[in-house]
Amino acid sequence: MRYPSDHKERSRARIVEQAAALLRERGIDGIGVAEIMRQAGLTHGGFYAHFDSKEALVEDALVKALDDTRDTLAQHAATLPPAQRLEAIVRSYLSRSHQDAPGSGCALAALGSEIARQPPPLRAALTRQYDRLVALIAGALADAGRPAEGASAIVSTMVGALTLSRSVDDPEKATQILRRARQAILTPAASA
Repeated sequence: MRYPSDHKERSRARIVEQAAALLRERGIDGIGVAEIMRQAGLTHGGFYAHFDSKEALVEDALVKALDDTRDTLAQHAATLPPAQRLEAIVRSYLSRSHQDAPGSGCALAALGSEIARQPPPLRAALTRQYDRLVALIAGALADAGRPAEGASAIVSTMVGALTLSRSVDDPEKATQILRRARQAILTPAASA
């Protein structure tokens, strides 16, 4: 049976998509190639036609997950007046819906501490994606008339708050963590 010319490319994209979601939900060690392939609707044996190793897939999935986060945040801000973009990004990222959906949420919050113990290529991929998220926030800060130098601190605050809100066992405390982080970021005097 002949496959369409884009069959391999589409199959690879499905694998990366499934891996990105599973990674965010369970972490690197919490998933296996067989499960990823099954979720993608493909056989385990076909994996090596697309990737040299699980590590190569993890790197591509991490990039995909972080691209998705950045793109989603940018879309939330794109149609708003420049002065409102930072608030839209922060409110979207530090929301209960984002907290409650790790499989489609930010991979920095889901995997950051785990990536710190991974080989240099994976850490380099995370660093590149982190820099892209910082650049998005820097642009939103500039649009809001605030110094762009605070972008990395804002990203760190957002990622840390989301991570903690997902980690605590008290829903009220989780909500409080998100609310206070939003306030700290969106009140210019707090970040000065």
